Amino acid sequence: MTQSAIRIAEVFYNAARRRFEAVVEFFAPGLPAPLRVPVMLAIPQATPHATLARALAAEAARRGIGGL
Repeated sequence: MTQSAIRIAEVFYNAARRRFEAVVEFFAPGLPAPLRVPVMLAIPQATPHATLARALAAEAARRGIGGL
């Protein structure tokens, strides 16, 4: 199984739409550049950082790297 690293490159809370918007980067051997996946997630603003990071990474994986 290949290992990949995940980094949340950009994240901000869109108060008008009540959601977090982020760009999650996946780094893996064999990829010439990180895979950047934009994510929008409706989750309360007061969500703990660890929970938010896991939710953003899981949503990005679901959207962008499901086949890798």
